[in-house]
Amino acid sequence: MGQPWLFDCEEAAPRVKPFKSQLLKWVGNKQRFAHEIASYFPEGFGTYHEPFLGSGAVLATLAPKKALASDVFPPLVEIWQTLKKSPATLKRWYAERWKAATNGDKQDGYERIKASYNGKPNGADLLFLCRACYGGVVRFRQADGYMSTPCGVHNPIPPESFAQRVDDWHRRTSGTSFALMDYDEAMSRAKAGDMVYCDPPYTHSQTILYGAQSFDLEHPLP
Repeated sequence: MGQPWLFDCEEAAPRVKPFKSQLLKWVGNKQRFAHEIASYFPEGFGTYHEPFLGSGAVLATLAPKKALASDVFPPLVEIWQTLKKSPATLKRWYAERWKAATNGDKQDGYERIKASYNGKPNGADLLFLCRACYGGVVRFRQADGYMSTPCGVHNPIPPESFAQRVDDWHRRTSGTSFALMDYDEAMSRAKAGDMVYCDPPYTHSQTILYGAQSFDLEHPLP
């Protein structure tokens, strides 16, 4: 039996090819359905805007010629900007932490990296943590942003496999600019003929996410 369409509509079978090479594990990741989502976009548009970037699944699946992708979480945006400017650095970040976590007791190594992140939140540590944490569910304590997810039971993918994914994602996002900004500012930059895709946090079920505690769907745009 085939996969039911994401939207209750018989008109559009996916016309965008699936892209299953996930870079980041993330709550609400749309990698599995990204090609279906993108198939409902207009076939022609100017700049693609994604103001709630998260894992970037739809962005990379669509691979637009020109895009502005943004988020409000500095460590996450640091990952995306490094993918753009220096993919070799992203590979090194992951390889260093993978070796530190797998050279001995995996859980102890993971906890050291988590402590490093919580001491000073940064993209390098978050990159490994989101791939190695339990279920890929990166939890943040509301009071102080403390990342609390324990080590996952799985073995994180080896650096060689991750490096291939970095290369794939670097190519597919070559036309994208990554920015640290709030969604209202990001959406205000869209012009006539542009495409805006919004996937905001689910405030009823994702309060463990950065920004979800204060996100308000009724917030007016400028």
